[in-house]
Amino acid sequence: MDGTAFLRPIQALYEAYIEKARQLERDKKLGDGWMGLKPGPKDDPCHGQFAQDLEQALAALLAAEPSSAGTREVLAYIYRAPKTLTAPLTATWMFQAVHGLTAPLIARLDAADARALRDEYKRLYRRWDRLPTQKKTLDALDKAAGK
Repeated sequence: MDGTAFLRPIQALYEAYIEKARQLERDKKLGDGWMGLKPGPKDDPCHGQFAQDLEQALAALLAAEPSSAGTREVLAYIYRAPKTLTAPLTATWMFQAVHGLTAPLIARLDAADARALRDEYKRLYRRWDRLPTQKKTLDALDKAAGK
């Protein structure tokens, strides 16, 4: 099965999560989340739920044994999301954090797809801006690319 069939549900997960994060921002009251005294939008369980839902979707993709090109399409969407999707900051941070969930799929890439994705990843996330999960993702892409 091709990764394209899995891209639409993943895009829907991202869109629903963005909408939920926007709603939380709209509903925020003065003082919510301020100095940790009252819960704010960043404390909502929707962030963890998004990560769990994405992990399940990626496990289903892995079980379906997608082609390297299909896998690359899904991974490219996930890696581009923090840079291309307009979302509240709390969602953008989560978009970066979930890169760590993609490691099992990276191993499915052929060397050419891994190299292309690695090169794009390096352009998107400069060395001085990479979080630990992004460093691990890049290491996995390097390994899959044969470097």
